Amino acid sequence: MTEKHPLVSIIILTMNHEKFIEQACNSAIFQTYPNIEIILLDNFSCDETYQKAKDALEKGKVDFQIFSNNESFGVAKNLNFLVSKCHGDWVAILSGDDWWAENMIAEKINFVQKNSFDIVLSDGYKYLQQSAELVEAYTGKDKDKVVQMLPNFFHENVTENRTVNVGTFVKKKILEQQPFDEEIQTEDWDMNLRLTHLGYKIGFLDQKLFYYRVLNSSLSRNWVVMADSYKKVTAKYLDYILSDKDLAKNYYLNLLKFHYESLLSKNENETEKKKFLKEWKKEKYKLKYSQPLLFFKLLLLKMI
Repeated sequence: MTEKHPLVSIIILTMNHEKFIEQACNSAIFQTYPNIEIILLDNFSCDETYQKAKDALEKGKVDFQIFSNNESFGVAKNLNFLVSKCHGDWVAILSGDDWWAENMIAEKINFVQKNSFDIVLSDGYKYLQQSAELVEAYTGKDKDKVVQMLPNFFHENVTENRTVNVGTFVKKKILEQQPFDEEIQTEDWDMNLRLTHLGYKIGFLDQKLFYYRVLNSSLSRNWVVMADSYKKVTAKYLDYILSDKDLAKNYYLNLLKFHYESLLSKNENETEKKKFLKEWKKEKYKLKYSQPLLFFKLLLLKMI
């Protein structure tokens, strides 16, 4: 359209979201920003997701493309396919079970035009599906930490993903040059690390612009899969991590967390769970405190 209104490609990836996909599509269609296209990919759903998405997009007055896989692929592979179909200068990523505020694209375009950012994150809400509860994506304290760490984003996030990556907004040419790693499940965290490590600038827009639906089946609840992904992401930067005492400690604490959360998630026996929790606590203290005397004093205090 114009330099003031560059084309934004909204990519929507969905799978078995028949209950939610119309809301996701409509939140993209009814953006206040005037220059968008929508590219949607259904990842071999076994319900009515594809048809409901198609119906919603056909009712809207926005250019769109819709695709459907004949088998299921990983998130990163699907995102790379979607990016290959984009014509815009910017790409905005939406999951088929999430939705956006109507001014999400307009606010992010305004933000990047006033600042030299290559990637933009924002504040938003989490919608807890089971309880129908809407909560803030970041507490005030957590959001302050995110803002403060932006100049040193890679270092602060290399051992732990500290951001909620919903509605991520990225220059298309960057994603073409640096595609998502198709061997990794936490593709958003990996992308943020890789791009900031390469020197691309990341910004945080302090406005509540997304709604992240938290389901019981969410990947973040699958500790075994997440542990594998954590190891794959951090393996890329392991020399950097282990060269820093604080990063190394946090890295080993996270490995410990994944180990015990995986054990707990696979065990239904309450006695065994208590045993695992006790072992986890002891090992955590050993890692946290290098001075044995201080370690035992604190351990005793915790047991009182």
